[in-house]
Amino acid sequence: MSTTIRQSPARRSRSTALRLLATALLFAAAAPAAHAGVFYDASLALNISDDARVFLNMTNRHFGTPEPQAVSVLNRCPRPESDYPVVELFARLSGRRADVIVAWRQKGLPWSEVMVRLQIPADRLFAGLDRDPGPPYGNAWGHWKKGQRGRGKKEPVTFDDVTIADLARLQIASAALRVSPYTIIEERRRGVSVERFVVIRSQPSGVAAAKSNGSKPRPEKGRGHGKDKLHPAQNPR
Repeated sequence: MSTTIRQSPARRSRSTALRLLATALLFAAAAPAAHAGVFYDASLALNISDDARVFLNMTNRHFGTPEPQAVSVLNRCPRPESDYPVVELFARLSGRRADVIVAWRQKGLPWSEVMVRLQIPADRLFAGLDRDPGPPYGNAWGHWKKGQRGRGKKEPVTFDDVTIADLARLQIASAALRVSPYTIIEERRRGVSVERFVVIRSQPSGVAAAKSNGSKPRPEKGRGHGKDKLHPAQNPR
């Protein structure tokens, strides 16, 4: 013979309230994860490598741009893989909105001109580099130092888009991972891209290596031998 235990109205009310609270907490915990996936989903639509995708997502987390705005900027970048990190870095350095910066980029403005408009001095690209870093940033660093001595610290030194994007990635990775830029540069000399460095440092030990299928990193073409690219018409003299 079974016995039915009846709860008092007060106990039933309290039990219902606890269930509702637990449900609310579950939704609250799940919301940030779903929200954070919006930018990642947008990056999946891009024809880029997995390492580049990880770097873009790390960049977005580091700067904390609201997801809808971040996705809009990403989709408007002419070259999302290289443009988005620069847009976010310049927005932080200048205090200007990222959508304003990407609009200039859509009009075809080179990054050097964008830096002038935003009044970002070249030294912001070399933060943490108090000595010659050597390849692959040595030539750019040397031209910057020469410009400081010859034309004053406030005078901009103009680099081409490739160099500026490369230096921006270095600065973002260094700040986001809280490592010295020289640590990243040392790995660059071994043929490890900034994006791959971020993947390795962002994942548990062994995971990134397993994903690479045991293949050794290959040196990047045109980099690693001090051949930093500067705009030929605007090299400092």
